[in-house]
Amino acid sequence: MRPEQPQDIPLIYTFLTSCFPTDAEARLVDALRASGNLKIALVYLTPDNILVGYAAFSPVSADGESQLGIGLAPVAVYQAYRNKGIAFQLINEGHRLCEDMSYKWSCVLGDPKYYGRFGYEWASKHGLGDEYGGGEAFQVMKIGESGSLPKTKGIVRYGKEFEIFNV
Repeated sequence: MRPEQPQDIPLIYTFLTSCFPTDAEARLVDALRASGNLKIALVYLTPDNILVGYAAFSPVSADGESQLGIGLAPVAVYQAYRNKGIAFQLINEGHRLCEDMSYKWSCVLGDPKYYGRFGYEWASKHGLGDEYGGGEAFQVMKIGESGSLPKTKGIVRYGKEFEIFNV
């Protein structure tokens, strides 16, 4: 596992396109990279240098908060490599790097049972929602021991690059 490198970019696009029903996630990552908002991007390679896992983090904001959070999206692992701890390693390393970059909280839109193992919990429990109406799938967590969630209640907003999903 390591941070993505320029030579990985075409492989990442192909990988993400094969992991999701459309190329929206691949285009999202390209847009985040182009805008400078792809703050953390990790690849997981086999010993033969085959890309089998990927995780990306980009800034998010909450209404009335000055402290930016960070959103986990997308995260993917090839089907044949699932249940081997690859996503677990990618996400945990991503959280560690987020903490090093002084991010205090993170959010994700996904399965609460899966992401709960990392410390994510329903955002609604903290008076937070997302602009996509994710309901219980929208979750937040504190990053590290010094982490803190937004103090104000409101909507968490992803970067403009995520408008790709509003089509």
